[in-house]
Amino acid sequence: MKSIKLNALAFIGIRVLNIIFPILTGTYVARVLDRTDYGYFNSVDTILSFFLPFATYGVYNYGLRAISNVKDNKKELNKVFSSLFYLCIACTIITTLVYAFSYPLFFAANPIIQKIYLVMGVQLVAQIFSIEWVNEALENYSFLFYKTAFIRVLMLISIFLFVKNEHDIVVYTLVMSLSTLINYLISYFWIKRDIKFVKVSLSEFKPIMLPLTAMLIFANANMLFTFLDRLFLVKTGIDVNVSYYTIAQRIVTVIAGVVTGAIGVSVPRLSYYLGKGKKEEYVNLVNRGSRIFNFFIIPLSIGLMIFGPQAILVYGSEKYIDGGILTSLFAIRTIILALETILGSQILFINGYERRITLYTVFAGILNLILDSLLYFYDIYTPEYYLITTMLSETFLLILYVLFINKRKLINLRHILKYTLRYSLFSLTFVLISFIVNFIYPVQMVINLPLFINMFIIMMLSVLSYIGLLVWTKDSIFYEFLGHVISLKKRIKKS
Repeated sequence: MKSIKLNALAFIGIRVLNIIFPILTGTYVARVLDRTDYGYFNSVDTILSFFLPFATYGVYNYGLRAISNVKDNKKELNKVFSSLFYLCIACTIITTLVYAFSYPLFFAANPIIQKIYLVMGVQLVAQIFSIEWVNEALENYSFLFYKTAFIRVLMLISIFLFVKNEHDIVVYTLVMSLSTLINYLISYFWIKRDIKFVKVSLSEFKPIMLPLTAMLIFANANMLFTFLDRLFLVKTGIDVNVSYYTIAQRIVTVIAGVVTGAIGVSVPRLSYYLGKGKKEEYVNLVNRGSRIFNFFIIPLSIGLMIFGPQAILVYGSEKYIDGGILTSLFAIRTIILALETILGSQILFINGYERRITLYTVFAGILNLILDSLLYFYDIYTPEYYLITTMLSETFLLILYVLFINKRKLINLRHILKYTLRYSLFSLTFVLISFIVNFIYPVQMVINLPLFINMFIIMMLSVLSYIGLLVWTKDSIFYEFLGHVISLKKRIKKS
């Protein structure tokens, strides 16, 4: 069995690549492209995000668990893979056709938007070859790391070479779409070396449709939350608000994703433990994983909340500064989302409660729909309010998860909640530090040396504060992490 530590390192490496390169390309694109054209792109991207999940129909999350359970049986592995791949082909074809004829439902006639819409359709077709769930289930994280590095470098070079003026939005869209297609094709041909297609009867699809539908809703809950917010903003016709919302979301998602994604590497292992009846190992891994997760994600989220306006200023220049509050709100939402990930993916989903997840997600999604509709009905188009409705709805969803887990006694949540509270209290000292530094050393929201000095001082004092509290409480995770750093440093010196 592959080392979960090495898997986690490879996965973190992937996430780091997915931080560095989007920051480089995003910062460049936000500055080069016309704000209106970029708004068109983000609006079309919002609509595409609605269709993408239907192309794969929940296969990613379902397939991750299904392949993990049969990866030691070659015959069953081929069968499960074939059935899910065939289903993806059918769903992708149907979804692409619907997408092609749906343009008038979302947009008025506009030659630029029409071109963007058409080119983005390539990403939809590419979903046929979207089989990353197989690589993750087989724990091929080293391959995923090298492939991601190649694709990111290719994308970066292409953007710098071909996106040169403010109206190159179609060229930018083409680069993004072709990069997606190439990325999926590489994974497809890699997997096809070891897995073969086999015949699957139509009757074998029937038992998997319900869990796949559940996964479609569960894995794409953002369709009922942030996507719904963006869709309402698209309908207002104010494309720049869509850009504010999208850029703010992208900044937080990209940065926080290095930590939030790392927890995903434990899902195959958790499935394996439960499948073998190793309950104690499962509980220990959930508790330990959640603690390490919160150790990193909570201070990162609070830090991003403080630096929300600065982050969007540096990322998108002064023309997107109005999205600063949105960035801070998205950072706070990350903590809510992190707990949802732990409770939903690692406890409810792993234990087979897809229907319950689906039901609760729909309840929370309906609440968000009602709240967004009220804002739209009363002509309130401020994007911050739409995000607040999502945060309220997701908090409601989190409460439902907690109540159900406690009722069924799936796992004792005391350990998870204890350390969530501890790291939250430690991280809130950053707010006080920021207030004091900004009072003593105030700066204007423009990109200059004083701004970066201010940010550096706040950041360093916050890090020292967090470490100091960890040392004071003798936090075992901190000392374990410190031990790994020291050990790595010694190995580097020896080499």
